[in-house]
Amino acid sequence: MNVLDRTPVQPTSSDARVPVFVPYVGVDTLKHLTDALDVGWLGMGATTKEFEERIAAYLGLEGRYVVCTNTGTSALHIALLAAGVGPGDQVITPSFNYVADHQAIRATGAEVVMCDIRDDDLGLDVASAESQIGPRTKAIVPLHFAGIPCRIADVYALARRHGLRVVEDACHAFGSTAGGAKIGTDGDVQFFSFDPVKVITSIDGGCVVTPHREEVERLHRLRLLGVDKDTTLRYQNKRAWDYDVVSEGFRYHLTNIMASVGVSQIKRADEFIASRRAVCERYSEAFDGIPGVRVLRRSYADVSPFIYSLRIEDGRREALIAHLDARGVDTGIHFVPVHRHTFFASARRAPLPVTERVVDEVVTLPLHSLMPARSIERVIDGVASFFA
Repeated sequence: MNVLDRTPVQPTSSDARVPVFVPYVGVDTLKHLTDALDVGWLGMGATTKEFEERIAAYLGLEGRYVVCTNTGTSALHIALLAAGVGPGDQVITPSFNYVADHQAIRATGAEVVMCDIRDDDLGLDVASAESQIGPRTKAIVPLHFAGIPCRIADVYALARRHGLRVVEDACHAFGSTAGGAKIGTDGDVQFFSFDPVKVITSIDGGCVVTPHREEVERLHRLRLLGVDKDTTLRYQNKRAWDYDVVSEGFRYHLTNIMASVGVSQIKRADEFIASRRAVCERYSEAFDGIPGVRVLRRSYADVSPFIYSLRIEDGRREALIAHLDARGVDTGIHFVPVHRHTFFASARRAPLPVTERVVDEVVTLPLHSLMPARSIERVIDGVASFFA
């Protein structure tokens, strides 16, 4: 049987474990992938350009530009470099995030400075960030945790007061809205991730969104080894043979093959997001009001949910994790705070009382696009039975 004739099987039957993540890859994705292979141009090319154009169209961008990369981490690295961040500078970001952001900041030669988060939306705490601003501060990197928009207007107000760049970590938030518009349509710079477990995936990939036309050419050079004029021809599935190398650069470009997966996924983005919103609202309805449990949101109308997390109070998180594991329901923890990692233990940081409390309470439950109803109910029953 041809692979394209097979019906995709979700690995979450009523008898299987319910994993935290299940990427949804259907026949449509397989078709896009085989079509891209048939073209024979496997590197960055016309399909990469198409993916960038579809991202711009989906987000509703006007006067803004999309530059795709091979990972979200690469996107942040070159976004910071294009923003002028380098050795001697400081970049403020929460400790409450995955370490990719902090490594990307370090890769520019800048110093990581960590701030606290808010107790309500787990986004950047502006007062904490402001307490760490000094003469070497160059940029702020806030996170939209779980796809929930942080208080981004407050972040930009802070940045304006101190003349700082803002590079928004929107890796969890492709399709989320803030102030009535999709994240990415306004502000300074955003970066997204399309890794295997995000709302849409290109297997691995990311992008930078910027309104700064003068920075786009630098982003193009930075993602492709500093080469000066190869991007335009590669977008036509061609190569330049009379190029020059005019700056530092990295092998960060997104291939046609990975972009073809992204194109197939973005066509279904609204379907995926709607299904995930419904699961999150079903979870919150079931869990809100249970003593010792805190839900982050009841309504997800403005959220493109990457993960669904609860806060478990009174030191009972580990017992809940064990209880769910015994019932075949996997869980995750987002995140181990970066200031507890050996490599960043000596980094400058503000007091982190909310972070220290949250990281011992937060637990991530399974959330998938087009998640089977049976899996949803198994998760709900598992949590409810623990607190019964």
